[in-house]
Amino acid sequence: MIHITEVKKNSVYDYLYNAIRTGDIKPGQTLTERELAEKIGVSRTPVREAIRKLEEQGLVTHVPHKGVKVATLTMEKVAQLYEVREVLEGLAARTLSQIQTPEIIDELNSYVAKAEKEAAANNIKELADINSEFHLALTRLSENFYLEAIMTMLQTQIGLMMSTSLSQAGRPLRNVEEHKMMISAIQSGDGDFAESMARFHVRKAKENAFKKIAEGGNG
Repeated sequence: MIHITEVKKNSVYDYLYNAIRTGDIKPGQTLTERELAEKIGVSRTPVREAIRKLEEQGLVTHVPHKGVKVATLTMEKVAQLYEVREVLEGLAARTLSQIQTPEIIDELNSYVAKAEKEAAANNIKELADINSEFHLALTRLSENFYLEAIMTMLQTQIGLMMSTSLSQAGRPLRNVEEHKMMISAIQSGDGDFAESMARFHVRKAKENAFKKIAEGGNG
C-alpha cells in the first residue's frame, strides 16, 4: 500500500506511478484531479501535471465523457513490449561483454546483492525498483546513447510489467539467479553467449508476466 506521507519524499507523479505499478490504483480506474488532490494533500496543479505526464507515457488515457482512466495493457501490447525489450537488452549485454571492466561487473553485482535480500524477504516493490536499476544499468554502462535513451523511454511501461512478472510465485529468486547468469555471460567476453542469456532472461520474465495476467493479477 502506498502511503500519503511518501508524497513528502517523492513527487505526485512518483506517487501515482507507484500506486498504478503496485495495483493500489487499478487498470480502468478513473482518476479525478479534485479527489486525488484532496487525498494526497496538494493543490490540483501538480496532480494535473502528473496526469499529463502519465498520459504522455501511455499509462492513462482520456475517455470521452468518462474522464481520465488508467490504461489497460492488452496481451498484444505486452508481447510487443517484451519483444522490443529482448532485442535491446540482448544488444546491451553483447556490447558490455566487449567493453566490460571490473568496475562494470562490480556495479552489476551490487544490484544482485541488494536484490537477493529483497527476494528472500519477498519484498516485491523494493525488488522491482532494484530490478529496474539493474536493467537500466545494462544500457547505461553500454555507453550507447541511443540504446539508453530508448530503454529510458520504455522504462515506465517495463516497470509495470516487472512488478507483474516478479509477483509470480517463485519468480523473485529465479530472477536473481538469471541476473547472475547474465553477469557471468558478460564477464566471459563471449558476445553471442551474453546476448543469448539476456534474451533468455527477458523471455522468462515475459512468460511469468503472462501467467500472472492470465490469473487476473496486475502486479
